[in-house]
Amino acid sequence: LGSIWARPIWNTWWTWDPRLTTAAIVELVYAAYLLLRQGIEEPERRARFGAVYTILGFVSVPITFISIRLLRTIHPVVIGNSSGGDGSFSMTGDMKLVFFFSLFVFTVLFVDFLWHRVRLGNLAAKVEQLRLKVSG
Repeated sequence: LGSIWARPIWNTWWTWDPRLTTAAIVELVYAAYLLLRQGIEEPERRARFGAVYTILGFVSVPITFISIRLLRTIHPVVIGNSSGGDGSFSMTGDMKLVFFFSLFVFTVLFVDFLWHRVRLGNLAAKVEQLRLKVSG
């Protein structure tokens, strides 16, 4: 999506900026994870492969963080300063307010989605037990 704005500003659709490249790699790792989970029928095997792939795929996250801090980039640093990269907040008060509010809202959404997912899994297990009870 960023390439839509990149074209008029940088006169190119894609620049090999470390932030863009590593973010694209993380997105490809995530897409591959979704394909892997959908491609395996057996639930236990799917869970095992998904867990192993997630652990291996997580390696891309610190690589992204470190490359953004160490390599020169065209994007501004919003959290932390570009010289020290110490992670301190150099945002204005309004930006901090929006950031922490968004963080709170997405945390609540995550907990709600997780609760519904666990509940759905429990209901599916009950349905399977009833199905086995009726057929056996």
